[in-house]
Amino acid sequence: MTSDTTKRFAVAELHAFAASALQAAGLRSGDAETVADALVQADCRGAASHGLIRLPFLIARVRDGGANAQAQLQTVVDAPAIAVLDANGALGPVAASHGMRLAIEKASQAGVGVTTVRNSDFIGTCAHSAMLALDAGMIGMTWTNGHPGMAPWGGRANGIGNNPLAFAIPGGRGAPVVLDIAMSVVAGGKVRHAAKTGEQIPHGWVVDAQGNDTSRPEDFPAGGALLALGHKGYGLAVVGEVLGGVLAGASILGGIPQWFTATDKRVGNGHFHMALDLSRFVAPGQFAERMDELRNSMRDIARRPGVEEILLPGEGAERREREALANGVALPEAVIGDLAGLASFYNLIMPQALA
Repeated sequence: MTSDTTKRFAVAELHAFAASALQAAGLRSGDAETVADALVQADCRGAASHGLIRLPFLIARVRDGGANAQAQLQTVVDAPAIAVLDANGALGPVAASHGMRLAIEKASQAGVGVTTVRNSDFIGTCAHSAMLALDAGMIGMTWTNGHPGMAPWGGRANGIGNNPLAFAIPGGRGAPVVLDIAMSVVAGGKVRHAAKTGEQIPHGWVVDAQGNDTSRPEDFPAGGALLALGHKGYGLAVVGEVLGGVLAGASILGGIPQWFTATDKRVGNGHFHMALDLSRFVAPGQFAERMDELRNSMRDIARRPGVEEILLPGEGAERREREALANGVALPEAVIGDLAGLASFYNLIMPQALA
């Protein structure tokens, strides 16, 4: 049965609670803040499947030894425009943020910076690290591989990860253009979120363990597979496996365990990060003007019936984030219960719902 009951919580309180829980689990303060920021940002921007619903799983990975709470990231290749990092089992948002910041540093010197990361963990949303480039006035890109939970095009069983990709681009006078997509019809986290909240899913999202279409989200973690977003999604997933895995020297395909069930095993996946310094290509003011032109041109296109406006990627998420910052984040009962369990276990003060 679906539960539509939600309560709203102040963003700052949720962030502080998540960071405190992660510190209690053993993370350093700065790393805990990074992971908390990634989770709460996901909830704020409407990606609840990658938000605080993931906090208990990430803490379980740290507690059970699958992730390294005190990981020291090591630069194993360092060149003017590139670097290769070994994350030493750090949680994914920590590794990805470090990788993107190093790419930004390289781009500030060379115009472009590319880093790969190996021996990482579940990354969460790729947008979180890609968007770090925006504060530097740069374009950011993050691509990661992951557990093979998606069937290849034409297949009916798991074979490759959905290998999400994100771009973050300064948006002129409007919101940044942020494209964050998985290569499956829908992200696996969205299917697990539906199972958590008791919802059914449409046919065409996943197949069950026998390769049959299903509307039951619980069939996915029970041996089912996500379906690729056509041959194009599958093709991009293969490229993501190459850049985030093969090129990075990270684990690939079946060498990557299911992070949320095998909480005692290292994930070992990898990421690919790139930053582009706009000022090396075009005057920043001119770039902003052209982005405004692009946005306005899209909005002027004739709309299909029932469509109120045409948005660029990320505009809807930016509006949701502003609304959440002003009025709080809505969490379902199941997630609230998980947070209450962590509060009890670590003797933390549970955030209070807004009136």
